[in-house]
Amino acid sequence: MIPFRFGLLACLTTMVACASPTPPTAEDVRGGTQGALGVWGGAEASVSLSRAGGAVGYTCGAGTIDSAWTVSRQGQFSATGGHFFGGGPIPGGGYPPHPAMYTGRIDGNTMILTVKLTDLNQVLGPFRMVRGGAVVSDMCV
Repeated sequence: MIPFRFGLLACLTTMVACASPTPPTAEDVRGGTQGALGVWGGAEASVSLSRAGGAVGYTCGAGTIDSAWTVSRQGQFSATGGHFFGGGPIPGGGYPPHPAMYTGRIDGNTMILTVKLTDLNQVLGPFRMVRGGAVVSDMCV
């Protein structure tokens, strides 16, 4: 049986990767959203973004990004979603989600991302990723 967190991450990544492409709107181009689409990867985290939302992978966790994510003209990234801790024994029913605020900056082919777990008042990151970088899995060692 596949642990819940691995199944969730695989499902989310597949959904984001297979989302039907929609032509960019004028706002997408002006705000930089179109340029943020795709996979961003680094040593500790990775993000896969589509206009339908996104998936985040951490060394010992995973996350989701809601469809209302934005990138300003100055490259400021902002999104809401959920975070799932990983590692250790898997509780019955899987790991509970924590509401998350994703903020950061995109500068060319680099994304810096910080995650705030709003219910725990905990900050993760910043994580540095590059466009097309390796996807990080939820594997804990």
